Amino acid sequence: MTKAIIAGGGIGGLTAAVALRRAGAEVAVFERAPELEEIGAGITLWANATRPLKRLGVYDEVRSSGAVEIGGELRSWGGEMILEIPADALRSRFGEVNLAVHRADLQGALLAALPEGTVRLGRELVGFSQNGREVVARFADGRQERGDLLVGADGIHSSVRAQLFGRRPPRYAGYTAWRGVADAGEGGLPEGVGLNLWGRGSEFGLVGIGRGRFYWFATKNAPEGEAESAAGRRREVLYLLAGWYQPARAAVEATADSKILRNDIYDREPLRDWGVGRVTLLGDAAHPMTPNLGQGACQAIEDALVLARCLDGGGEVPASLRLYEGRRVRRTAGIVRRSRLVGRLVQLESPLLCRLRDAVARRTSASAQLRQYEEIARYEA
Repeated sequence: MTKAIIAGGGIGGLTAAVALRRAGAEVAVFERAPELEEIGAGITLWANATRPLKRLGVYDEVRSSGAVEIGGELRSWGGEMILEIPADALRSRFGEVNLAVHRADLQGALLAALPEGTVRLGRELVGFSQNGREVVARFADGRQERGDLLVGADGIHSSVRAQLFGRRPPRYAGYTAWRGVADAGEGGLPEGVGLNLWGRGSEFGLVGIGRGRFYWFATKNAPEGEAESAAGRRREVLYLLAGWYQPARAAVEATADSKILRNDIYDREPLRDWGVGRVTLLGDAAHPMTPNLGQGACQAIEDALVLARCLDGGGEVPASLRLYEGRRVRRTAGIVRRSRLVGRLVQLESPLLCRLRDAVARRTSASAQLRQYEEIARYEA
């Protein structure tokens, strides 16, 4: 039986563990955090992610946890409608639902699909070695783990990637983001609406993630590492959103300051190769991207299914890993670049360019917009 070592217990690593077990592999997941904390953030799962979740047998668990089928509304910062796409139009066009879910609920559904003991917490990978027969993973506590392959699913600052290709800083996208989860309150939106507001150098998003919870994010062009306001994150976001569409401010006001996350946004230039020998990469370790297309988790889920399918083909492990990479590198590189481009358009500051951007979007029909996303959402992992 093939033994897979997975570094990283995020969405990509857990999905890979489920997929590889279903393909008959023995799997051990090593996560550096001492516990899997509930991060106050939501995830959008396009049809290209919900289809694989059905194949893995975890879709029903995700839906029962509170995941909501969504459509989309694009509005100006003041609330003027620019473009609307109902949930049933997305389902009809892409052949599957598009969901919004709390990250912790998705993580919990994936964990529930794994035997107890599969995920080992507090185990930070610091290096590895390999030969023609096996790979040996080394951890900060001095312990080692031997296996037939190592999957680096350890995020944008991946230790596995650094050993394979050198340690380089990620590319700062030019803007920072706040995220939070609010309970439903006055001025909220129906759960099935995914709302995006475009401003000048700023964007706001709001979507229901089930059980009366709403995930929101706000962005602002800013220097990398900008100091936070002494007034606190909530006051900082409310100041940014002064005069904006009322549901945006209501969501922020309903979120405790201590529950609001702030992170600068980064990606990396796409790699031409993801692995060497018995080692490969997956998810953000391989192709970190800006959040503008909502594809970060979706692409990690796709990676996991393709990896399992390639290893299930009966070939030698190194050849199977190169087959996996060959099927994923070009697609993910295109989405990294496309997401970066969308981010630049959304974060425009020039009043003239913003008016032009909004006018073009307003004149784009819903069907034309759907065609632009067809190749992403209809992909079969």
